[in-house]
Amino acid sequence: MSGIVSRLSVLGKVWLGLAAGALALIVFGLAAPGSSLFFPLVSLWCNAALFALALLVLRRAGMELDLFHKAVLVGLWAAAVLYFYWTLGSRTFLYHWDYVNYILKQYHAEAAFAQSTGAGFRFLLDSITEDYTNFITLFTEFPFCLSGKTGDDYAFCQVFSVLPSLLVLLAGLTVKVGRMLRVKNRFWYFLIGFSWCATFPFVRMSAVLGQPDWFGLIFAFMLMLLTLDYRFDGIDLPRYLLIFAATAGIILTRRWYLYFVVGYCFAYVVMLAVSSIRLAKSGQQSRAVHRMVRLVVFGLCAAGAMVLLLLPMVRKILSFDYAGRYSYYNFGGITLELAAQTLRIGLLNFILIGMGLWFAAKRRLPALPCLAGAELLVSLVLFTRVQNTGSHQMLLFVPGWLLLFLVGSAALADGLKKHTAVKLCYWGFTMVFAVSVRCSPLTTVALPGFVVDHFPLKAVSEFVRLDKLTYDRTDAAQIQRVDDWIDAHCDAEKGEFAYMIPHDMLYNSDMFQYAALPDIQLQGKLAAGISIPGTHEFPVRFFEAKYVLTAEPLPQTFVSGGELSGRWNALFCAARDAHFTQAASFDMGNGTVFTVWERTEPADRAEVEYYLDAFAQEDVLYPEMFSQVAEAWLPDMDFKLQTLWI
Repeated sequence: MSGIVSRLSVLGKVWLGLAAGALALIVFGLAAPGSSLFFPLVSLWCNAALFALALLVLRRAGMELDLFHKAVLVGLWAAAVLYFYWTLGSRTFLYHWDYVNYILKQYHAEAAFAQSTGAGFRFLLDSITEDYTNFITLFTEFPFCLSGKTGDDYAFCQVFSVLPSLLVLLAGLTVKVGRMLRVKNRFWYFLIGFSWCATFPFVRMSAVLGQPDWFGLIFAFMLMLLTLDYRFDGIDLPRYLLIFAATAGIILTRRWYLYFVVGYCFAYVVMLAVSSIRLAKSGQQSRAVHRMVRLVVFGLCAAGAMVLLLLPMVRKILSFDYAGRYSYYNFGGITLELAAQTLRIGLLNFILIGMGLWFAAKRRLPALPCLAGAELLVSLVLFTRVQNTGSHQMLLFVPGWLLLFLVGSAALADGLKKHTAVKLCYWGFTMVFAVSVRCSPLTTVALPGFVVDHFPLKAVSEFVRLDKLTYDRTDAAQIQRVDDWIDAHCDAEKGEFAYMIPHDMLYNSDMFQYAALPDIQLQGKLAAGISIPGTHEFPVRFFEAKYVLTAEPLPQTFVSGGELSGRWNALFCAARDAHFTQAASFDMGNGTVFTVWERTEPADRAEVEYYLDAFAQEDVLYPEMFSQVAEAWLPDMDFKLQTLWI
């Protein structure tokens, strides 16, 4: 046995160790169900397995990182640790909505595994049809379990659980693209290309805000490494299995990565078809046909297996009207999205892309730019049929943009013989600019914090003011005062709770509930308002609440005309004197005043219909979320309200 082990490669020994670790975890889980150590150990194993998988992909792709590559990689990772530590420590950000979603999932996963091993894994599997799966919690638990479990702790822990595998694969991708482009100045190419891609603001933006969506880039880079220079000239079963695993991984991370998968597969098939046609014209018809046959067979088998593996998710995708439900987020379709992409990429990056396109044309190497362009175009068109992108959804386009950056980096590196100082200054300035970009929930244009703070354009001055208010809170103490008041005046055991009408980036119920993570002070004591048509149901809890909180002014940040909380607030203000009296008021110190209204008269059918009639337009579109919800609740209304008002 020892002789067999000694003959294994380093990677083989790693996989043997992982197999032994998996067996030990199974025994431990059966022997000590509900142990607080089990989930962290599973997470540690998953992170080790992911890193080993990344190394295996590199080897299969024919990539080997030398000492220089590893030194740059480790140095950049260390810089990222410092960056995250400084960024998270220099602000007061309150996690809410999507920014708290995965933090809560982590808490729930911990609670599930604390019940039993089976309950933990059921928690993970039961989310497969949800928009937010629990897949990522497997990897972020360690080292989150060793932290104070605050929101900032969760964001910081991603540097250890996500970033190492991501950087290793990005380094491999950088080397591969350099080889395909036949770059001569490899030293400067890797330094420029790797740093340019790794510091691109939208790679880290969601992570800094507590959204681990960048985890999907690991699998996107795997796909690219395994396919960019692969032409199906032979049967390669290990590669096929790795491609399948990477595709499953990226879909399980976030469902909207499917748009990248579809766009990339389309572009790759077209590229392979074009190369096969050229091959056939050169007299190698048999080789060209075999290429396409292998591609088709693999594609059909992989698609069939993926459908079977993710059948619950496939059923949900086919049956759910995403375009209808997310129409609120469709601000302007492809036209607006192209403008948004232009602003997000920025002039400095477009200069680099332009250099890359010229470089590829000069050397007659159009494959990579065409592949990236086709992938981006298809993904953009498909995504904007449903909605426009937020900053975190920008991640699905990042692989295509980074591929263009690498082509541009090749041009910059091989052109350093002329105007060396100017080009190196351009690279250095861009790095400083990129690292300085403020990663805020309202970030539309990637600009450094000092530019946003000191040189705002008059046209966007109000936007900048609100951006600063939401990114670095100055009202944390006031929010805590409101929380303390609600906590003191609501008895959850008696069914007492408050309802918050504001549902905005500046103020919403999540902001107050999760202001002191991991402590959730207002558990069961604060109900969320209504805001997004197609997402939020008719809020029957408004009629059951002991207190209603509203704010002046409202809404506080930029919203579309279809936003609902402002309309609900106007209806409430017009009719509140008949059912409510003022109980408290809080000045938030930033121009906003919160008022607490106590219900004095129980709700009746007339009050419910007063609000429901005002949303007749939404009811026509989403009856299952408005009138049907109200009608299902009304028969029990008398009993519920009598219980609460005894």
